Amino acid sequence: MNIIKKELMMHFESHVQHSTTDDDHELDHEAILGSRQTAQEFETLSVDESKRRLRKLVETGIDADHNGYVDHDELQSWVLKSFKNLAIEEGEERLNEEDLNNDQFVTWDEHLKISFDLDDELKLGDEMVNEFLEEDKVLWKAADLNNDNRLDAKEFAAFNNPEEFEHMFKTLIEQMFERRDQNKDGFIDFKEFISDENGNVPDLKSEHYISEKDKFENDYDQNNDGRLDFNECINWIIPNNTEIAMNEALHLISSADTNHDNRLSIDEIIDNHDVFVGSEATDFGQQLHTHVTDEL
Repeated sequence: MNIIKKELMMHFESHVQHSTTDDDHELDHEAILGSRQTAQEFETLSVDESKRRLRKLVETGIDADHNGYVDHDELQSWVLKSFKNLAIEEGEERLNEEDLNNDQFVTWDEHLKISFDLDDELKLGDEMVNEFLEEDKVLWKAADLNNDNRLDAKEFAAFNNPEEFEHMFKTLIEQMFERRDQNKDGFIDFKEFISDENGNVPDLKSEHYISEKDKFENDYDQNNDGRLDFNECINWIIPNNTEIAMNEALHLISSADTNHDNRLSIDEIIDNHDVFVGSEATDFGQQLHTHVTDEL
């Protein structure tokens, strides 16, 4: 997994933990408005204009049945859509960086030159670079759905952020098995689960070991056989966006539901606009994506 993918996963993890650092607020703000440029513009808006734009977004997008209220299901659905939209946007940005001839496609040669600063025919000596290169080759092939040896915007989004595209899951899990399944039995036992890249197991009394053992036994090993099969590894490796979106919807309703009817009126959202678009933006910033630039 390349640096861009790792950074995005770290961003998701920071949201799940409800991080309140300035950097996380800035990422939320940018995600709410769909782009860095729009986010910068939004910072100059008056409170009245911020509320006007937020109201329009809720009325035209988030309130799916247009009944004047946003319930948990509408919030969860909107957040789920945002994960895919953000992945596509990230892919488009990366495509523009790697599309050296500006033909709206990225070839493998272009990817090598930009991401690895290499020519395809160059023989590599760095083992880590080789590992990343081989993993990228496999992901590239899985993302290239029409097998034309180049990636368009949607294909590149799947390559760049495979955790968000179901057709990429199989490849991701197979790559993980290649790295971790030391005895090649088709399962991941706890030692393989907990070991680092050098096969070292942390101190059995350490907080990390105890925490990971609890996750392995109670969260991932669903059939309690002491090992993870392919499907159980999907639950381990792939972020559960549905659960994240569900929790975020609950969080937002609890933050802005002033009359405690378990749904948000448009006025409640506007009255609490800082929760959604202000400096105290929460995880909900992820869901307001490209739709906002179309509607504002």
